[in-house]
Amino acid sequence: MDLLWKLLQIDSPSGDEGAMADWLVAEIGTNMPEVRVERIGDSVIAVRGKAPTVAVFAHIDTIGFTLGYDRQLIRIGGPAPKDGVKLRMAGGDAVGKLRVGKAGAWKLGGKTDAAPGTRWVYAAEPKQSGDEIVSPYLDNRAGVWAALQALTRCENVAVAFTTGEEHSGQGAYVCARRLYEGYAIYQALISDITWDTKHVHCGDGVAISLRDSMTPRQRYLDRILALAELSGVSYQREIESSGGSDGGYIQRSGCPIDWVFVGAPQKHPHTSAERVRISDLNAMADMLVSLVNGLHEL
Repeated sequence: MDLLWKLLQIDSPSGDEGAMADWLVAEIGTNMPEVRVERIGDSVIAVRGKAPTVAVFAHIDTIGFTLGYDRQLIRIGGPAPKDGVKLRMAGGDAVGKLRVGKAGAWKLGGKTDAAPGTRWVYAAEPKQSGDEIVSPYLDNRAGVWAALQALTRCENVAVAFTTGEEHSGQGAYVCARRLYEGYAIYQALISDITWDTKHVHCGDGVAISLRDSMTPRQRYLDRILALAELSGVSYQREIESSGGSDGGYIQRSGCPIDWVFVGAPQKHPHTSAERVRISDLNAMADMLVSLVNGLHEL
């Protein structure tokens, strides 16, 4: 999990993903020289092998806060903070605490002299206890980690490290079009983190989503589920009526790319203490590798 720990140290709230993109370009260029890398703004496309037909999408942005006038904290994406949670300026050393004021308004507490317009993130450090990791931004650092596993272990695969999933979805739109028009990619797997719920549990394996607010094409979903059964990897079937991912943005992009969401469940989403099981993360990576290889061979 050393790689995941490195990813968790890099700040990239939506709209400010440059540091994460820089790291990915350097990491892939140094350790995977056979991989072709293309950067589009702060989204990164990595292509390995001859004519891959499958792309793994993993968003590199996180939720966070913009400091407004009068020390007001404005949400980036959908953070779910508690009063008094410690914050840090993205890419900097300044710290403060979030305070919940009248009518639930968020303010930056403390004596930090910070300029309006700066971006702020949770300051908590990741911790591991047995099979469990507790950290902010496992959504979606864990998905990026799993996508890098697929890039390392699959001979023919493309990976789109996308921007803005928590706020706009622009990265998935742009990458979908580039992968379809430039590389003839027509199949996608969404490497992201989902929720621990009454029916999907941490510790029971990776979740394959049958639907959320969007619905993948049924015949592609059937193909995914058949390959999942053959994989031998522990997995759960998820059905939701709300929520979304890069899959929804791909579906609205106008590109005929099929997609299915594959992700480990977590507790306390969008807080400073998201919780995920290492066994589920390993199942997620193994499932992605198995699905990429199986889809490419069809």
